Amino acid sequence: MDDVKVNFGAERVTARYDPEQISPEQIQQIIENTGYKIRHRSEPGSQETEDREAADRRAEQRDLTRRVLVGAILSAPVIFAVMTSEFFNPAWLPPFLLNRWLQLILITPVMLYAGWPIHRTGWLTLRHRTADMNTLITIGTIAAFGYSLVVTVVPGVLPEGLRQVYYEAVGVIITLILLGRLLEAIAKGGTSEAIRKLIGLQAKTARVVRDGAEVDVPIEDVQAGDIVVVRPGEKVPVDGEIVEGHSTLDESMVTGESLPVSKGEGDTVIGATINQTGAFRFKATKVGKDTMLSQIIQ
Repeated sequence: MDDVKVNFGAERVTARYDPEQISPEQIQQIIENTGYKIRHRSEPGSQETEDREAADRRAEQRDLTRRVLVGAILSAPVIFAVMTSEFFNPAWLPPFLLNRWLQLILITPVMLYAGWPIHRTGWLTLRHRTADMNTLITIGTIAAFGYSLVVTVVPGVLPEGLRQVYYEAVGVIITLILLGRLLEAIAKGGTSEAIRKLIGLQAKTARVVRDGAEVDVPIEDVQAGDIVVVRPGEKVPVDGEIVEGHSTLDESMVTGESLPVSKGEGDTVIGATINQTGAFRFKATKVGKDTMLSQIIQ
């Protein structure tokens, strides 16, 4: 491995390695052993890749939503009973809500199901002799749940003054952490949707000059050095330099400039901008992943 860059916010790992010494599968296995899931991005910035990642993110949101609902629904009665009894001790509070066995039954699914992603990552980090937030949450909730379980099942092993249970703490911690992760996933989903809209700005085909004739080709087949023809109302397919003609272009979707920009011979044009008035020809200088729009997307 020559270089590894990790962006936790964007959920990206970029690695430069010697394929004769290590394979992508081995790199993936090493990362997954630390508790993270990984998927190879075969075509970063492409519509197919972004659609797949959007589908994965929606699945993650659904899973987190289920876990948050389980945590909230099962923890709410326990939290309500404990907090109300602690601060107000009202006569109308049903005694069964303070029953330790009932609290154990309610919080066990929160601990084992809702909190499973946290516990899994926490134990994997411990196994590799590292620690993160998941490790702290795992140790704390297991300690609280384990102590409460002992008090519930065999209370006689502890002095009477130490027979308190902390099921509500387990429920609150796990549910709030999962709620935070759900909100984070939703926010990232909004960013992903914005990227997909950027991809939608790209032209799907380009009109290039081949053997003296104008032919329409898929945008992926345009090569640097090709002469591309753009007519009024069409999108500029790739970045390049005008060699013939002049026009005004709407570059607002890329640069944010609201006013049309006049372009003539020698001026550069940006892919995904919209030609307005005249027709022109330009020489493609940046195609595929090298265009300005692709760089913004990545």
